[in-house]
Amino acid sequence: MPTFDGSNGAFTPATTQDNYTLEADTAGDVLTVIGIGWGGRLTTSTGYRTRWTRPTTAGASTFTALTKASHDPAYDTPLGRVGTFATAPLLATDPAANLYAQDWNAHGGGGYIILPQDKEWKIVNGLLTAQLSCRNVAGVDANGSSYHLTWSE
Repeated sequence: MPTFDGSNGAFTPATTQDNYTLEADTAGDVLTVIGIGWGGRLTTSTGYRTRWTRPTTAGASTFTALTKASHDPAYDTPLGRVGTFATAPLLATDPAANLYAQDWNAHGGGGYIILPQDKEWKIVNGLLTAQLSCRNVAGVDANGSSYHLTWSE
């Protein structure tokens, strides 16, 4: 099963736009999120809150892909895609529908979570919105944070 990473580093987040959206964009796509990460590079103590959730309405319009990396040198083309949409997905109000949310300090703070086996997050084309959103509830400093995702197909 091929595995991929997508990252948005030295990023300027907005509370109205995803840091990234993972999408199972083609019929039959099944994506399994196995790890998420976040981190800060600010020089002063600044509180952030980041959430991972399934959108209530899918993102649409122009899609800007993030650079991805493949763990398998023989398989470099993922079925799903990770990036941002010009029309951001609509999310339930935090904390509703959060798969995970983290308050953290962007002054060097960060973390990475490997989801437990058999408890990974599934993204399936044709079910719900077939998307996963990572978005900040608080924290919008220019070039001050990074967000990471590992998924398998």
